[in-house]
Amino acid sequence: MRGTPGGPAVKADGDGLPDAGPWATAGGAQPRAGALLPHVAAGLLLMAAAAWLYIGATWPAALRGGFDHNAWEAWALLHGHIATPRPPSTGDMAYYDGRWYSFFPPLPAVLLMPLVWHAQSGTPRGIPLVGGLMGTVAVGAVYATCAQAGLRWWVGAALTALFGFGTVFWYSVIQGTPWYFVQVCTVFFYVLALRESFGRNRPALVGTLFGCALLCRNPVALGFPFLFWRERTLDWRRIRGFTLPVAGAVGLQLLWNYARFGNPLDTGYGHIMMASYLRPSFEEGMFSIRHLPWQVYSLLFAAPAFRARWPYLQLNANGQSLLLTTPAFLYALEGNIRDRRTWLGLGAALATAMPQLLYYANGWVQFGERFSLDYTPLLMALLIFGIGRRFRWQHAALIGVSVFLCGYGAVYGAGARVLPHGMHL
Repeated sequence: MRGTPGGPAVKADGDGLPDAGPWATAGGAQPRAGALLPHVAAGLLLMAAAAWLYIGATWPAALRGGFDHNAWEAWALLHGHIATPRPPSTGDMAYYDGRWYSFFPPLPAVLLMPLVWHAQSGTPRGIPLVGGLMGTVAVGAVYATCAQAGLRWWVGAALTALFGFGTVFWYSVIQGTPWYFVQVCTVFFYVLALRESFGRNRPALVGTLFGCALLCRNPVALGFPFLFWRERTLDWRRIRGFTLPVAGAVGLQLLWNYARFGNPLDTGYGHIMMASYLRPSFEEGMFSIRHLPWQVYSLLFAAPAFRARWPYLQLNANGQSLLLTTPAFLYALEGNIRDRRTWLGLGAALATAMPQLLYYANGWVQFGERFSLDYTPLLMALLIFGIGRRFRWQHAALIGVSVFLCGYGAVYGAGARVLPHGMHL
């Protein structure tokens, strides 16, 4: 039996997680309403806050509509084509063999097909709203993951607030542009995969959700080993359950590449109409060790400039350090490195970050480091493993700082409307 500070002892499995969290039943018995009530209330309140901040901020852009690479690709797919018509804007569109293509993986376009079909247009309204809804569900999924892990409701609420409002996920959701929509889709499927992994851990479902995430952003495929964090024996049936859906997603991406560019390994990045100032860096190699010093600086040390008037900070257009947007992620390193869960999580996060560290660009105009969203779900899992059961005031304090910093970025970096019309900060 293992207890938590200030809470009752729970029967834990070999990985330190309870056999049945607040959402589950043990031995067929119904969970006590008193145990569920604070979790349900906290989860609903967090989702309501996310809906207000996410959807409220994206609503004006959703009503305007406009060109979106993913929707343009969805329009082509609905008409039986892989190549798109000539786009209204050629920026970051791939041009190959006389045809135009979106260089993004295919799933975000597939998700937008119903919206595009309903609008009967390749430039529909409502795409930012779709991202806001997905972001809201992702916040609920993170809280459910914390609850399934057996964390006290207020600890789960603090960690979920960190994810929803103390990371660049907030900024990314309310941007609503195609680059950020792809990131939101990735995180959406990733946290759903983690929710299932912390819960019933059905291999086929975890693998399918993870496969969907990599069909939104390919680099997350490098986090695949983390799917086995709860597996303590070589059960080949379960291994196949995890692996086959992921292999199917990889195969689909390779086929998608081949159909567009004649090469299964060609994602289209080499054919995009990129900004001229990025061309010299790209010519040194799309992925190269030469980019490592700049990327490390960008990830760990890039900072805004101070100015003499409110809001006192001039945000760096190339982004701010991950440590300046979400300093609470430092606590992801608090886990016991001898714990298999910890080194699997750290290894998967580092592997997923490696393409970013060797890439020729860091995301361009942004608040924070948007590529860090590829491994943010892994860092959240490490926080659950590490500080989740020994949550202290210093953890809460740094989470509060992270929320403040990312709120600043959302309000002044993305122009988020967080107050009713007529009220000002």
